[in-house]
Amino acid sequence: MSRSLVILAIGALAASAPAEAQTGGIQVAPVMIVMTGDHNITSLRVRNGRARPVAFEIDAYEWRQENGEDILTPTQDLLLAPGVFEIAPETEQVVRLGVVTTAGAAGERSYRIIMRELPALREGLNVLGFSLEMSLPVFVRPEDARGSIQTSTLMRDGGRVLQLTNTGRAHAQIGAVEDMDAGALEAPRYLLAGTSVEIALPLRARTIRVRASEAGGSQTERLVHVEYSDDRASLR
Repeated sequence: MSRSLVILAIGALAASAPAEAQTGGIQVAPVMIVMTGDHNITSLRVRNGRARPVAFEIDAYEWRQENGEDILTPTQDLLLAPGVFEIAPETEQVVRLGVVTTAGAAGERSYRIIMRELPALREGLNVLGFSLEMSLPVFVRPEDARGSIQTSTLMRDGGRVLQLTNTGRAHAQIGAVEDMDAGALEAPRYLLAGTSVEIALPLRARTIRVRASEAGGSQTERLVHVEYSDDRASLR
């Protein structure tokens, strides 16, 4: 028995994510969900563009980060209905989302909902069909919460790292981190509120450009000039 699996982290593809995404004939909108204390119920539309019915199950996870790595824990803070559903060809399913409570939250709460296709046996064949898994970010934040990216450089194990810290109360999306000489550097797409990540820099890197979109704020671009006389970077 064989199975093909495609995993798509929707909404984490760019700082300015599209309003909807489509892959494997399945269309989802919106690709990122934001709720507030006053608007804590919303919906997700899933459309089946395939020629056969398709079934999904959907689960909610609390989302936190450690040095840019995502950690997902099952949660009941988000209510999803229906949790399992089948969509006929060329039709759509509306999934309702609700937050159990937002009372007492000083900053943004971050979640992911993962929608997994339930593969069906193809007639006459002992194989499972195309299987899709989608991960969508969900943010629940106070109206006035903002993201705020701070930058510095540090020495780690004999090399330089760029440290990005989100000191705000909401997430930020990292559009790009680039060495002006060596090109793009690997960085997480999201930096959640109150978290930080360290990015290894190329040897003798001089100028790093950081582009970010801070939730509730505006898009920013910063140049980090790496100084080799001390452990700090100057910003412009």
